[in-house]
Amino acid sequence: MTGSFTDAIDIEIQWQRLISFLSEAALTIVKTSFSKIVSEGGDFGCLFYDKHGRMIAQDTGVSSKLAPSPRTVATILERFSAGKINEGDVFITNDPWLCCGHLYDISVIKPLFHRGALIGFGECLAHVPDIGGSLTNNSREVYEEGLCLPVIHLIKAGEDIPEVWDLIRANVRVPDQLEGDIRAFISALELGERRVTAFLADQKLDNLQGIADEIIRRSESAIRKSILENIPPGVYTNRISLDGLESEEPLSLSVTIERDENGNLTVDYDGTDGQSAVGINCTEAYSHAWTLYAIRCIVAPSTPYNEGLFKPISMKAPLGSFLNARHPAPVRMKSSTGNFIPAAIFGALASITPERVIAESGIKCVIRCFATADDGRALAETPHFMGGIGARYSKDGVSCMSFPAAGAETPIEMLENSLPITITHKKLIPDSGGPGRYRGGLGQQIGIRSESAHPLKMLVQNIKVHTAAIGYAGGHDGGHGFNRMGDRDLPGKTNVVLQKGETIEIGLSGGGGMFDPQTRPIDNVLSDVAAGLVTPAAARRVYGLVLSDDGQLDKAATQELRTARRA
Repeated sequence: MTGSFTDAIDIEIQWQRLISFLSEAALTIVKTSFSKIVSEGGDFGCLFYDKHGRMIAQDTGVSSKLAPSPRTVATILERFSAGKINEGDVFITNDPWLCCGHLYDISVIKPLFHRGALIGFGECLAHVPDIGGSLTNNSREVYEEGLCLPVIHLIKAGEDIPEVWDLIRANVRVPDQLEGDIRAFISALELGERRVTAFLADQKLDNLQGIADEIIRRSESAIRKSILENIPPGVYTNRISLDGLESEEPLSLSVTIERDENGNLTVDYDGTDGQSAVGINCTEAYSHAWTLYAIRCIVAPSTPYNEGLFKPISMKAPLGSFLNARHPAPVRMKSSTGNFIPAAIFGALASITPERVIAESGIKCVIRCFATADDGRALAETPHFMGGIGARYSKDGVSCMSFPAAGAETPIEMLENSLPITITHKKLIPDSGGPGRYRGGLGQQIGIRSESAHPLKMLVQNIKVHTAAIGYAGGHDGGHGFNRMGDRDLPGKTNVVLQKGETIEIGLSGGGGMFDPQTRPIDNVLSDVAAGLVTPAAARRVYGLVLSDDGQLDKAATQELRTARRA
C-alpha cells in the first residue's frame, strides 16, 4: 500500500511520530556515548531521509548539524548504485566540504530497509573531541587538522570492515572513546530503523514516500507564505565585524538579502572578506546551514526542519571568502565565523521584522583539552562555555546560554571527573550584558587550573574578544570577552600548555541590548543592581540613575542628572 495523505491531522500525527523516533534515538546517544561533548553538551543531531535523499524529519539537535546534511546522503546515492547499498550497511564521513564544516564533526549514515526494500536513510552527526591532527590553532591546511574520511562503508551487510575501524583508531589519540561514540551513533540508527519499520507496518504502508511528499509540500507552502507575509519585496543589506586573529584587523561579513514577488529569498555574501590562513574558515556547506537556520528563525520557527523549508531559499558565497573557503583551507575553528551568519541576517532584516530577531549574542568559547591520565592513557574532551544571548524584542537576553549553536554547557562536575583539572571559579561578569530597555544576557568568567603531573594542552577558541556583540534599535553593545594567565592577556584563539597548579582565566562576552537604555523601567535597573548584574556606576553612567550608599534610588539626584543629560 502507498496510503492516502490528505488529512492534515493524520499527517501531523505521522510526522510527529517520526520526530519522536529521532528523539528516542538521540536519548540513546546521550545514554551510551563516551565523550562529554556528546553526552552532556548535546552537540549532535539525528535525521531521517526518504529514499531519494530528501530530509523529512530531525530531532531538536544542534542546528549547524542539520541543514547541510542532505549532501552526505546525496553523495551516497551518487557514488553507490542501488545494488551497492544493502541492508545492514553503515557509511561514515567527516569531509568538511560535505558534512558539518570541520573534521571533528562525524556523520554516520544507515540505509533504512523495510521488507527488503530501501525506504530511506537515518543519519547521526556529532562532534567528537579528537580526530587526530596537530595540537595547534595555527594549522595552515586541513590535512594538519586530523583524519579526513570520505564517504565510505564502515559496516557492510551487517559486518564490520576491520580495516576501516583500524584506520580510524590508528589516527586518533583516544581510540576507545571515539569508537565508543561511533558505536553509540550506530545503535541509535538501528533503533531508528526498528521504529520506522514498525511504524510502516502499523500504518499498513510499504514506504515513506507518501508521507515524505506531503511533509515537504506542506512545509514549502508554509515557509513561502510566511516569507510573503513578513518580508516585503526588496533588497536588505548588512555588514558586521567579527574577531579575526590577534595580528589581523577584524573580519568583515557582508550580506544582501533579496525577496522576489514569488516569496523566494536569495542570500548573497558578496563583499565578505577572503579566507584566512588559519582555521577560522567555513565551508559552503556550513555557511548554508546557518543561513537556512537564521531565515527559519524569522519566518518559520515552529516548522520542523525538512527539505521543504529549503526550497524558497538560495545562498551565494564567493569562493575563496571565509564563508566559502577553497580546499584544503584549514577549518578547525569554523564556528568563529559561521556563528555570526544569523547576526548578519538578523541585522539586515531587523528594521522590517524587529519582533522576530534578537540583538547579537556573546557566542561561546570552545576549549579542546588534551591531557594524560596517571596511568598513561590519553584524555580528550571539548568543553563549551557560553556567553550571553542578545536582548529580545520584549524580554532581556539570557545569561550563559548558547546562541545560535544549541549545544549545552559542560557541567563542572562532569568536566572535573573527565580531566585532571579544577574549576576554581565560575561567575557572571557584571555589566557585560548590553544595556537597553531590554538588557543583553551576561557573560561569565571561568578559572581552570591543571591538577596533572603531565602538561595539559588546550586549544582555546574564545570567539568574541576584540569585537562586541552589537545592540539593536538603540540598545548598547555587550561586553568583551578575554583570555588571561596571571597578568598576561592572551589572544582570543590561542594554544596554551598548563603545568600543574597553573590557571587560565576565560571571560565570555555578553549579548547586545535592545532599544534605548533610558527607556528601561527603573525598577528593573534597581533589581539588576541588587542582583549584582549591573554595578551602581553603570546604573548612573548608562541608565541615569543615582543610588545612595545603601543601594536606594536618590530620586532628586536622578531627576537632576536626567534633566541635565536631556539638556
